[in-house]
Formats: sequence, C-alpha cells, structure tokens
Amino acid sequence: MTGALYMYLTKEEEAVLNGERGEAAQIAMSVLVKLGEAYEADRMIKIQHAHIDAASYATIYEAGLQFCEKMVSAGALFKVPATINPSAIDFEAWRELRVPSEVTEKQIRLARAYIKMGVIPTWTCAPYQNGANIKYGQNVAWGESNAVFFANSVIGSRTNRFGDLLDVCAAIIGKVPRFGLYLSENRRGTMLFELQDLPVKKFTRSDYGALGFLIGSTAGTEVPVVVGIPRSVTVDQLKFFGAAAATGGPCALCHIVGVTPEARTLKAATRGEKFKDKVTIDLREFKEVKEKLSTTGDREPDLVAIGCPHCSVEELREIASYLEGRRVKRGVELWIFTSPSAKSLAREMGLLNAIEGAGGMLIAGSCPLYLPLSGWGFKVLITDSAKMAYYAPGLHNVDVVFKDTLSCLKAATTS
Repeated sequence: MTGALYMYLTKEEEAVLNGERGEAAQIAMSVLVKLGEAYEADRMIKIQHAHIDAASYATIYEAGLQFCEKMVSAGALFKVPATINPSAIDFEAWRELRVPSEVTEKQIRLARAYIKMGVIPTWTCAPYQNGANIKYGQNVAWGESNAVFFANSVIGSRTNRFGDLLDVCAAIIGKVPRFGLYLSENRRGTMLFELQDLPVKKFTRSDYGALGFLIGSTAGTEVPVVVGIPRSVTVDQLKFFGAAAATGGPCALCHIVGVTPEARTLKAATRGEKFKDKVTIDLREFKEVKEKLSTTGDREPDLVAIGCPHCSVEELREIASYLEGRRVKRGVELWIFTSPSAKSLAREMGLLNAIEGAGGMLIAGSCPLYLPLSGWGFKVLITDSAKMAYYAPGLHNVDVVFKDTLSCLKAATTS
C-alpha cells in the first residue's frame, strides 16, 4: 500500500513509484497516482492502447516540450502501442503555410521526442480510421475529445477523456487509475434524446455535426442516449457527430441505440434503470443550432477549410470528384486536412493530383485549429465542421460560416 487515501498499488507498482524502474517511469507513475487519488480510484488497470493528444507545440508550448524531452533523457519508452494527434505544422509544407520557423523548430523537437519514446507517428485526430487497432471491451487511454467519443460510443472500448501529458504518462506505464468510464456503472445512459420529425436519413455529415453539438451542449455531464439515428449511419457521419458532441460539452460517451455496442436496445443503454431527464429535439431546435454555429451571413470566404476531424480517404475521393473540371477562385484558399497515411493513399489513387490540380491544398498531419495563421490575415472562414465553427472565431479571430461539405466546395470554386 502507499500513502494514497483511496488507491491500492501492487508491489510492482510501488516499486515503479519508488524509482526502482527508472526516473521516467517514477515520474509517470507519480502523476497517475495523483490522478487516481483525485478521482478516488481504487486501483490501477492495464490498458491496451494510448492516443496522445499532447502532440502540438501550439497546445502544450515550452512546458510540454520540456516535459517530453525530460522524459526521453530519463529513459522513457512507451509500454503500449500509442498513436498521436496532429502537430502544429505540416512537416513537408510548413513554408508554404507560412508557419514561423521558431514554431517549426519546436514542433520538430517535440516530434523527435515522441519518436524516441516509441510513438506510432500517425499525426491524426482520427486514429480509429488510421491504424489504431482497438476493439470492444478493451481499456485504452485516449486524449483528443472526438477520438475518446468514438472509442467509447462507436467501438465500445473504455477510456476517460485524458488531458495533455496524462496520456503520455499512461503510455509509459501501460496502466491508468480505474475510475470514471472504466466502471460499468458510470457508463449507464442517464438522459434520453428523441428526434422528432428530423429528416435523419437525408442528413449530411455537417447535419450530424450540428445534432451532436446540440446533444453535447444539452447533456452536460449526463450520459446521453439517442433514439432515432439509423443503423445505416456511416463512420464519417459518426465522426462528425462525436466531434461536435464533445465540443458542445464534456461528452465522452453517448449511447446511440442500435449503433453503440452497449446500446443494442434502449433497455441495454440504461441497464434497465429510469432516465434522469428526457429531451425531444425538433426541426426548429435543429435549425437554430445550425444558425448559431455561424458568426456571419453568407459572406464570401477567403479560407475554405475541410477536415476537422481529419478527412478519410472516402471523403477525399468525394472532394476530388467534385473538383474535377473546376478551379479554386482567385483570392480563396481551399485547405483540406487529413492524416499522412490518408494523403499517401490519396496520392496513389490520383486524388491528390485532382485536388492540387484544381488549386486546393491537401495538408497532412496538422490541425486547422492550431496551425498558425497569423501570416495570412484571413477574415472569413467557411467550414463543414461544427467543431471548427465553434473554436475558430476565438482561436483565429475570423468570422465563420457553417455549411455542408458541398456548399463549402461551391464557395471555394468557380462553377
């Protein structure tokens, strides 16, 4: 036992905490023990995978960089497979994107530190589409709010919403404190959402984003249960839904009846217990949230940004098909964000040529929200992402127009 008030440690875990397995493991374990104490965890549990959110120098800055380099110098190695979130730059195109050299230098140092610790360099916020082989029932430790949502709600793995650098510590130890969504009793659905007269079968990905934002902002800390989403919903639609739900509030798990593995039925979602509350979403409320995600009317954009979360290969194929025979307007930038692996596939499939041939730019491994844009002076951004629409005004000092993907592409191109 340790001096912790709530959490039991095995002899092996105590040895790590006492420094018998090296300084890096000692630091990581001490952080995780403090986390467990704060949340009254009873013990540590093994994890099978980690996803590192603390990937961008633009989010963890000098303190985060120093922490990672300190852990490398102390001998840190990841004990479980670990994928990683987008960086602050496109490593191949940072000059074209006018990223300051000092940001690039710090980001490259951070990337090298992670590589030395053993990260799988996915550089994507959608690890579930890019190499994260997790499955139902596994305990994992994921950062990145949309990825956390997807792991819990679509795959049926179990993870809490880990903050920056806690995910690093979890990957080093291969364990996390057992609390929150690792406990079955905390995964029970507590707030019911019913969709009334919404044309869900005709929903675009952006429509799913708006719906997710509304549910996430309404549910707060409750675990929402949604009835009315068809089983034919696609992975990309669920990606938009989850990203927006986790933006609207602290939502890390949502039971989509008939889709979520733990919610094959409504009774399964609630474990047979009563809801704390019931909410009906009608067409008026849905239209209102879509309108509120825009900060301005239909003004001409100077930046069209797609890929938050990162575009899948299927989305890139759709975009390339639309751009065939069209050109991006003068004075407009069309930026499409994706993972390095998806860009590589797009190159082999001829999609990259189609996008670049039309005047668009396919940006790999970076995030539209944290890519430094000070060198551009953009005024109006149009996006198909509810998450980007919510965060971009504050992060980039731009007006935002929230539209579906097709409308975004139309705004970017000549007819």
